[in-house]
Amino acid sequence: MPKDRLTNNQQLYLDWILEPEDTRYPKTKSAWAEMHEVHYNTPTNWEKMPLFKQLWEEAIKGIAQSPERTQRLLNSLYEKGLNGDVKAAQLYLTATGAISKDQHLTIKHENAKDLSDLELQDLIAQFATNEQATRMLDKSNQDMDVTI
Repeated sequence: MPKDRLTNNQQLYLDWILEPEDTRYPKTKSAWAEMHEVHYNTPTNWEKMPLFKQLWEEAIKGIAQSPERTQRLLNSLYEKGLNGDVKAAQLYLTATGAISKDQHLTIKHENAKDLSDLELQDLIAQFATNEQATRMLDKSNQDMDVTI
């Protein structure tokens, strides 16, 4: 087999490890090796091969840039934010452009449900003030662009 290509089993193994762990079949590396009639150490040895590592890293980069995965991640952040996870809400709002990366929220509690009513009102007021300032700045920048 040429050194610039993976064998069929190596490619099958690469495809298997790129699957999310909860959807892999079989579930373990040793079970995969047994199913494909290779020694249980063989997949680990493949992982150390320069070509295998390179193709694995390239595939991971491609997966990371997948719009479907990004959407699933955003959906997860959205759900967690709705359920009181303030950090997830902040990450979601930043990722979707609802708040700018320059805005900073200081949160003293992990969950919004842990905040007192007064702390929550203060937090909302701080966010609203920051948002209004950002919008006014954006509007003044747009007005300057038009008049120049």
